[in-house]
Amino acid sequence: MANRLCLIAAAMGLLVPVGALAGGCGPSVAVEPPIPDGGGTGGEGGEFTSGTGPIWDAGKDAFDEYVDPGCPTNPPPIEDFECNPYDQADSGCFAGEGCYIFVSYPQEACGQEIYGSFCAPGGFGVQGDPCGGGPDCAGGFVCVVTGSGNQCVKLCPLEGNDECPAGLVCEPIDVEGFGGCL
Repeated sequence: MANRLCLIAAAMGLLVPVGALAGGCGPSVAVEPPIPDGGGTGGEGGEFTSGTGPIWDAGKDAFDEYVDPGCPTNPPPIEDFECNPYDQADSGCFAGEGCYIFVSYPQEACGQEIYGSFCAPGGFGVQGDPCGGGPDCAGGFVCVVTGSGNQCVKLCPLEGNDECPAGLVCEPIDVEGFGGCL
């Protein structure tokens, strides 16, 4: 079995390290990969080099060299709530409108997100209905991406009585502090 694996590896042009397969390939399989710039060596010892030095060092971890610059401590997200998305009857929107939540992601690295709500003509989608680009969902519902596609889900508070339909639980969504019945 080990010899068969060695032959398959050699036919595919793969380098099989000595002793990688106990009692397997041994040093008889040595493959030299093509080096497009004409520099470097390969084969015996398994070290590949370019014109400037080794391109692989078994003693280093790829993550050791990356240093995440991080972001300075940002203040809390900006909030811009024009209406009350939990109380559609007294949300502050005109008749025929619904109060919808949103998140606006920053355009620059380390920028602030904006969370809020706005009034817009009401849609008709309720729990589980498909939704897409505009306010397809009724007031008090939000369009979320689920394993079954984009669906309207009822907004719910993350603490206290979530008032979700039977069999559903209130899960956090993209707008901080809000949940959806999923």
